[in-house]
Amino acid sequence: MKKLFTKQGNFQEVSMSVISLTPGERIPTVGMSCHDEDEYSYIFRGEIETYCNGEYSVEKAGDATLIPSGEEHWCVNNSSEPCMLVCFMVKKAEC
Repeated sequence: MKKLFTKQGNFQEVSMSVISLTPGERIPTVGMSCHDEDEYSYIFRGEIETYCNGEYSVEKAGDATLIPSGEEHWCVNNSSEPCMLVCFMVKKAEC
């Protein structure tokens, strides 16, 4: 077993998506993305270049990421192979 994240707290909503990025694809297509939910992702095929919180990195199959709510970010598949990841969006409960 490989533990990816542990987070405790009250949550209002959790959604899960599977995302496939073809070579050259960028999300969003231009500019930055930002949202009210924490974004947890697990890359299970390929690799992506990411930008978050002023830092660039390359995430590969087997890597997990956390983008806290409110942080501007983007990702792009600069490889020659498709990249697939599962993404969980966690909206915190109102206090």
